[in-house]
Amino acid sequence: MLGRVDGKRVTMRDVAERVGVSHVTISLALRNHPSIPVRRREEVRRVAEQMGYQPDPLLSSLAVYRHSQRSARIQSSLAWINHWDQPERLRQQHKEFEAYWQGATQAAERFGYHLDEIRWAEDCSARRFQQILETRGVRGLLIPPHQSPPEWGEFDWSKFSVIRFGQSVRTPDSHLVTADHLRGVLMALQTMVRYGYHRIGLVVCDDFDRRLGGNYTGGFYAAQKLFKLKDTIPPLMTDETSYREESATARESLAHWMDQHRPDAILTSVPQVPRMIRELGFRIPEQVAVAGTSIYDVPVEAGINQHSAAIGRIAVEQLVAQINVNERGEPAAPCRILVESLWQDGNSLPQHHEG
Repeated sequence: MLGRVDGKRVTMRDVAERVGVSHVTISLALRNHPSIPVRRREEVRRVAEQMGYQPDPLLSSLAVYRHSQRSARIQSSLAWINHWDQPERLRQQHKEFEAYWQGATQAAERFGYHLDEIRWAEDCSARRFQQILETRGVRGLLIPPHQSPPEWGEFDWSKFSVIRFGQSVRTPDSHLVTADHLRGVLMALQTMVRYGYHRIGLVVCDDFDRRLGGNYTGGFYAAQKLFKLKDTIPPLMTDETSYREESATARESLAHWMDQHRPDAILTSVPQVPRMIRELGFRIPEQVAVAGTSIYDVPVEAGINQHSAAIGRIAVEQLVAQINVNERGEPAAPCRILVESLWQDGNSLPQHHEG
């Protein structure tokens, strides 16, 4: 039940009178505004709770409506942090991440922000990089996936609102948005079984799967049990560097695995695998069908659509929501937003195998 003062609903002015400050101060304190000292904010929240104050949902809805009717303007920047050793690879070679960027950029503009990709040079200290962000008026940070997690050092997270993409960067322990990889693999295996494939293999990079929390292999093993696959095939797991720097060795491992297990369909996260399969003399899809865990990064037509642009859009929506309530730094209860994937049909895994 809403709090009452003399039979009337408790308002901000009632709380202001009790605390001995203006109602504007109460409003800012309840929105966690940094202009109000932390001790005062805590006092206001404590008194408001004791008095039973609750925001009026109709007034809150009206405020949101009025804000949405204003023409958007670029009011400050959001930063996309790029600390890759070869910064251009982040979006040029990983099309999923480019789609994150595109979705995030469009959402930022819709809210009146500008999204800047800010490259953090290796010879720049964390404290110096933080100063650069503050000087540029950055309020919110988007942290895309990184192959090597950044060394944040003395970076002060309390200055910024933060959202991470994916799980490859472990700190800061902020809210994150990512594809639901485990459910995506389950969906893919279910589709492949429905299309009549029975000896389905998974080819992933071991270190990549670890960075994802084991979600690819976890989904694969779960699918074997849930869909009662009789002809189970162990996944082929090789380090990423093998495909890039020791392609002959990686191709030999793939040849041995295919000769031993004879898959009729393969789900892979490795961009080089379709080419290697053809180099080994197999025809796709006549002899083995192939689908990718990413329709952007694996060069085959069939596979998982991770809704990457939507991931970028949702990340910015969550980041702006944090900025609006002045939520900064690492939250006490980090949230994980998992975006559902879709299956994309294609010639590399045709439906004519339906059983």
